[in-house]
Amino acid sequence: MKKIAKLSIIMLLTMVCLTVNVYAKPNCNINMETKQTEIVKGEEFTIDVNLSNIQSERGIIAIEATLEYDKDCLTLSKMKGQNDWSSPVEGKSYNASNGKLVIDKDGLAKNDETILKITFKVNETNKETTTVKLKNIIVADGTQPTKILDVSQTITIKSEAEKPGEDQKPGEDQKPGEDQKPGEDQKPGEDQKPGEDQKPGEDQKPGEDQKPGEDQKPDMNTNQIIGDNNNGENMATGKLPQTGNNSNIIMIIAILLLCIIIIMGVYVFIKEKRLGR
Repeated sequence: MKKIAKLSIIMLLTMVCLTVNVYAKPNCNINMETKQTEIVKGEEFTIDVNLSNIQSERGIIAIEATLEYDKDCLTLSKMKGQNDWSSPVEGKSYNASNGKLVIDKDGLAKNDETILKITFKVNETNKETTTVKLKNIIVADGTQPTKILDVSQTITIKSEAEKPGEDQKPGEDQKPGEDQKPGEDQKPGEDQKPGEDQKPGEDQKPGEDQKPGEDQKPDMNTNQIIGDNNNGENMATGKLPQTGNNSNIIMIIAILLLCIIIIMGVYVFIKEKRLGR
């Protein structure tokens, strides 16, 4: 009976160790990045969603999140998956009414990479700033999903771009050759040809110190995105993958071992009870 008890304890400890190893939670960082933080009304800009610092032996395979933005300020143009990550699809893996989305990778992400590009168009609005957020983020590596920190990106909205050379017209301060006419001090045919030391406007070409709009180029566009967002309660239809086949096999084996131990214990108990009689 003592041998059976010891064997049972050893097998139960083994099962616990296997279970802890199978269900170790994955972890990683997600951040949002854009090349432009000041956008003119009517223009578009793109936010990159990046995955980094992955802590999982398997690698990240799926991500769930809620996209939140101000519809009065921005219009979602499109969302495009990167590096073999799927693109959120309206009505399937993206729910425009509440912003919930699910994306997965064709394989396992083990290295830092961009997973999604989101493009917005700036609406006509009186607001000067707006913020795009990804919240309620859950990552999965095929085992137990893990919730990580929310991320956001703030955008400054400008009324209009400055016109090139608006403050100074080309050559406004000095016309070509204004201070010295060609060959004024010396006639042609002498030791110096007309304007040899200084050609008309040589020291300063029209607008040389400041090219039109050099200090500030008109705001450029980047990529583009689509969609809408209300505080509805519908969920995106995509699901994060759960424990894999290996985990299921281990659990089945553990349950079978536990059943065997219980049966052996009952058998020994009945046998000793009969011998006692």
